[in-house]
Amino acid sequence: MEQYFYHGSIGYYSFYEEQGGTYCSRDNTSYIRGEGLGSVDINGAALAEDTGFDGYRFSYWLAIGGGIWLGFRALVLRRCYVTVKRYGQACHESGEMLNRKEAVVFVQENLRLVAHGATNYHRIVVLYLLIEGFMSDVFLLVASDGLSAKLQYASMGYNLSALVLLVFEIFEKMNCLSEKWRMFWKRLLFSYETAFLGEIVSAAVQQELLTMLNRTNLKESRPTALAVSYYLWSLVGHGIFVVNVIGFLIGVRILSAVVYVSWKHGSLWVFFAPCSIDTTLKLRNKMTLLGGYRWKNHKLLYTKSALKSFGLQKTTEPNGAEFLVLRKLHWFTAPANNFMVIGTIVRGGVVECAERPCSTESIIQFFNQDIWGAPSGIGSFHAVPIQVQLKVSPLH
Repeated sequence: MEQYFYHGSIGYYSFYEEQGGTYCSRDNTSYIRGEGLGSVDINGAALAEDTGFDGYRFSYWLAIGGGIWLGFRALVLRRCYVTVKRYGQACHESGEMLNRKEAVVFVQENLRLVAHGATNYHRIVVLYLLIEGFMSDVFLLVASDGLSAKLQYASMGYNLSALVLLVFEIFEKMNCLSEKWRMFWKRLLFSYETAFLGEIVSAAVQQELLTMLNRTNLKESRPTALAVSYYLWSLVGHGIFVVNVIGFLIGVRILSAVVYVSWKHGSLWVFFAPCSIDTTLKLRNKMTLLGGYRWKNHKLLYTKSALKSFGLQKTTEPNGAEFLVLRKLHWFTAPANNFMVIGTIVRGGVVECAERPCSTESIIQFFNQDIWGAPSGIGSFHAVPIQVQLKVSPLH
């Protein structure tokens, strides 16, 4: 028997697979193997009414879009390599040790897909590319088996993690959440201690989730598909699968984050506690480092290790003022002098300030101590009534 399989996508193209094999009448099962893969510029109603073509087909949409995505990731890798190399040289020249965990976090931070200062329009474009990558993963699962299928599930989990993070950043940029709840959700869902665990576990169970989904009543929804179009209904099916995988991924992250914080700090108030470093960073860091905090006297401290992991350093100006410094992440380039002042160091903490470039005379240094989550002695300001008595001496 021969079978030809088309798989629609978000963009105006579809995937194509040619399969051949045998049909067993005893168990009503087809045993097939893939004999050809491809893509074609056809989708929607045209795909539903397509009767085939005697010859080769190709897709300009996928070729151009895939080329842009590969070029984009290649430039991101180059930018990351240059930045990490310079940071390593700076650590070596200053005699600062950089352990494996700190190096991994710094690399991951510099592998982020959006630059510092990106708008939500930029994020939506990158989000579309991530969705197309996810659709490619779903299709390739059909043609994969064994170890290659497991790798494909891992790739899908990685793409979904990036997608969820990007959606959260869009909401952050819209200022939909107060600072307290923004950091609560970011610490709970996006930390380096739990992110990779969630991806690994979700990759291990995605096949079971997909099998369970195939056994539901969705397989009997052909009348609905005919009414709303196969294309639209396929998007609904993919959406249900994505929601299930993301829900499982988030569940694993929440559980592991709660367990880790309870074990590491002995208090779940770490999720809610304010931190001036986090407030100053805002969208400049991709994820948080739960192990990088220190819980002392019911307050948060940012450890030296965490500051180093995120590439945070300090500079002292001639007048003695100290400032928090971070390398600005550009889209594709990595300028040598890209240090930006983002905060003022006051009383052991940090106060956010307007972003500005470091002066050429500035000396960049690593922190030699932990930083308090809030400057000592600085709190909220409010008016209080006071009474002043003046004693006037008589004139002689």
